[in-house]
Amino acid sequence: MKHYLSIFFSSILAGMCIFLGATVFLLVLPTNKVLASFLFTLGLFTIIQFGFHLYTGKIGFVLDNKPSYLIDLVIILVTNLLSAAAFSYLMSLTKMGATLHETAIGVVDSKYNDSWYSVLILSFFCGIMIYLAVKGHQVCPYPVGKAFLVIMPVMLFIICGHEHIVANASYFAYAHKFDLKTVFYFFLMLVGNSLGSIFFDCLIKLTKKFLPKEENK
Repeated sequence: MKHYLSIFFSSILAGMCIFLGATVFLLVLPTNKVLASFLFTLGLFTIIQFGFHLYTGKIGFVLDNKPSYLIDLVIILVTNLLSAAAFSYLMSLTKMGATLHETAIGVVDSKYNDSWYSVLILSFFCGIMIYLAVKGHQVCPYPVGKAFLVIMPVMLFIICGHEHIVANASYFAYAHKFDLKTVFYFFLMLVGNSLGSIFFDCLIKLTKKFLPKEENK
């Protein structure tokens, strides 16, 4: 029970970190998208540094864990989404709410009017980028390199318009957009983020498996 409670509270904090990144992104986006994408990286960087549980950062390692890990993932996903959406809704009630709502509508409408297969593909590549950020931070021995390998993939997925399910929970909450199509698109984001991360993890494992032993050290 303590294990699941720990995951639950850690997942709330992770959702809050993504909410903070999404909020500053929306505030800066109208003036400078590159700077906005850079400031968004604070969310994932904080999550990695504190070891919080973020679904898109955990799903890529599902093959390294026991079947019970799937329960952890469900708790993480649901809590991340509710946390990011709830904090965003609370922020929308402040004096900045109107500005955030207006910008979020533009961001969400672009996603909402996209085709289902485009959302799926963009989510797939976002999964890869988040895996690169998390795994890159793990394996890089240099402090500067660790930071670089978190910041660059996150900036890339934002600038390229990739779909991150938890960040979108924040955007959609700010835009006050929720209907059956929203649920369907979030399902596509869930599938895409998951497959992208798992796919890249499998490629790395296969690469190591078939490399000569002296090259695999």
